Amino acid sequence: MSEQAARKTVLDFFDAETQAQAEKRLYKYTSCGAWIEFEPDCIRLGSIVEGCDFGTAIYVLWYRDNFTSKDMQDRIDAIEREADALWDWANVLHDKNGRKHWRGKTAADWGCDAPDISYEYSQFEQDGISA
Repeated sequence: MSEQAARKTVLDFFDAETQAQAEKRLYKYTSCGAWIEFEPDCIRLGSIVEGCDFGTAIYVLWYRDNFTSKDMQDRIDAIEREADALWDWANVLHDKNGRKHWRGKTAADWGCDAPDISYEYSQFEQDGISA
């Protein structure tokens, strides 16, 4: 797939006329405010997470691989799920028994490791984490 054809696939997916529209629609219509970067040979997708010093995995789709709308949706779904888990870890208060409680602490404050959901999507190429 040429760069032009791949970009058209992305723009069609977001029903957008420009890259800027696609970027805005992805951010606006995902609960995590995902981002997309258009590179000369690929697109990169990820999300930062509020209350956390890092974000989701960065997922790469190469133009040469003839990706489809389903491939894009699969990565967006992975990002949403990972961002939700990280947000809960960094922001939702729990008591020492793990029950949600308004006077508790976050899992991060309790010293729990951040959830690593990205390993469940190891079949998708990843390039680091969003920062």
